[in-house]
Amino acid sequence: MWDIFETCWLLLTVAGIALVAAGIVRQARPGWGYKPLLIPLALGFLAFGLDMAVMTDYEAVVHIVASCKRATIQADAAIIMHFVSPHYTDSVHRDKQALSEAAEHILKKASVKKIRTQSHAITTKGTSATSELNVAVHLNPDSHYAAAGSLVFAGIHLEYEKIGRTWYICRIEVASINYTPMNWRDVW
Repeated sequence: MWDIFETCWLLLTVAGIALVAAGIVRQARPGWGYKPLLIPLALGFLAFGLDMAVMTDYEAVVHIVASCKRATIQADAAIIMHFVSPHYTDSVHRDKQALSEAAEHILKKASVKKIRTQSHAITTKGTSATSELNVAVHLNPDSHYAAAGSLVFAGIHLEYEKIGRTWYICRIEVASINYTPMNWRDVW
């Protein structure tokens, strides 16, 4: 079943059906003028309004990933840390502070031109979510990591938690680099 807050297509479909009905009503009752067309128009505005006004859990996770990708290109670890949970931990970094130091260290060496998402599978369940993210990272020629090539394919497993009404990243694990299974210790 479609969620009307996540996608506008359900209400737009209803608006399309209402438009056909309004056309039939206008032919049957020409004296009503354009008034029957106000209902499909209102449904269309409602569809886009609800989609823009309400951020679903899925959209919040997508927003976090998109913001972190932009911050990586800008080499700004502080923006990334804004989206990291105070309860953060992974197989190498014991807490948020350790991840912050690692991110600053890595982003100083990396000069990223762009990041293209190849696939992103998100699963949300209550106040937790997971995602499998596969990206193609295009490095600038002046990048410290460009010696291995200017294009790197990375697979990342992310876990999220919802604190209050806000989503945060609570765990990041490296799954693969250039389609070779790896983890944080291999990358670090």
